[in-house]
Amino acid sequence: MDPDDSNLEGAPEVVHWKAELFVAAAGELTECPRWDERSARLLWVDIYEGTLNSCDAAGGDRTSMSAGQPLGSFAPRTEGGYVLALETGLALSGHDISAWSPVGPQRGLPSVVRSNEGSCDPYGRFFAGTMAHDEASHGGELLRLDAPTAERPAPVPEQVIPRTTVSNGIGWSADGSRAYYIDSAERRVDVFDYDGSTGAMTDRRPFVSFQPSDGYPDGLTVDADDHLWVAFWGGAAVRRFTPDGRLAGIVDVPVPRVSSCTFGGDDLGELFITTARYQLTAEEFAEYPLSGSIFRCRPGPVGRPVRRYAG
Repeated sequence: MDPDDSNLEGAPEVVHWKAELFVAAAGELTECPRWDERSARLLWVDIYEGTLNSCDAAGGDRTSMSAGQPLGSFAPRTEGGYVLALETGLALSGHDISAWSPVGPQRGLPSVVRSNEGSCDPYGRFFAGTMAHDEASHGGELLRLDAPTAERPAPVPEQVIPRTTVSNGIGWSADGSRAYYIDSAERRVDVFDYDGSTGAMTDRRPFVSFQPSDGYPDGLTVDADDHLWVAFWGGAAVRRFTPDGRLAGIVDVPVPRVSSCTFGGDDLGELFITTARYQLTAEEFAEYPLSGSIFRCRPGPVGRPVRRYAG
């Protein structure tokens, strides 16, 4: 969809919702929210603090544990523990993320790049992006970590997309035939044909594009109806798109830097939304004091259970 044709605010039959506060002061740069149905808890990272945080379904009983370095994203593992996208590279841990084991090549600290958003495909692979601290250098990439097999019991990360700017949201259609991907600086969501047997992403093409006034697309999730929900950094919103790229709904968020979203709760009917206070000026933070909090709304559509890494 061409940016001039998207007409986000004026699209027909667009439903509006308002997000309410769920967890105040959740972090400086909160990202990668995931609902763990096994524990009935919401988990999220605070990237530069290097922490994996959680709370119960009411937003209470908060916990935090540190990986000891910046943590861009994570996914729960099928057999317990987590796969982590750290600043130095990918790693595996048990429940305590401070005791992690590296997977594949590692970068030294400090690094010119750091890990960013990540998620698992329907087949148990973990995808994680990176971004250069100097975003203009196009020094990021999207990596894939396959699940172990008898033939390959110790897989290492493989590059899927090179030379990204800010590798961000990734998600899949219900049948696994399409993968959606965001490089935020491109101001669009792209779609690929996806081969579930190999993890290959082919035939990249624009799915929906955005105007500068919309903000930057950031994290995303795909609901049970195959609609995309995209968070907008600098856009104070999460927007819902139909499988053909039409705007269907807007969640208004009362802070500008909206980073990601996920569905959770007992019925997967609550949309949890992470935000950031990262790099806000004192004046901006005074205007938006809830920046860095987690918000939620109950829009009607429901999500899917979290996808786990099969390694």
